[in-house]
Amino acid sequence: MMTITYQPNTNAFITEHITPREIQILVLMAQGFVNKQIGERLNISPETVKKHVKNIYKKTNAHNKIEALNKTKWLTTSLLPDQY
Repeated sequence: MMTITYQPNTNAFITEHITPREIQILVLMAQGFVNKQIGERLNISPETVKKHVKNIYKKTNAHNKIEALNKTKWLTTSLLPDQY
């Protein structure tokens, strides 16, 4: 199981804390999907998505979606489908 940890001093992530499911959610968040849509795509409830998002905020020390996405931008952009 691949997980990722944020190291504040280096602005880098190490594979330890962010779970594969949280990565899936980050990628869908980066694509502009809301919790309900993410839940439908992943076959989980919107409440479960909210729990994962809360965990992402805690692990990345983010206070909102934009901050979490900015802190994980290198990860989500590498996993997003080609936009062009």
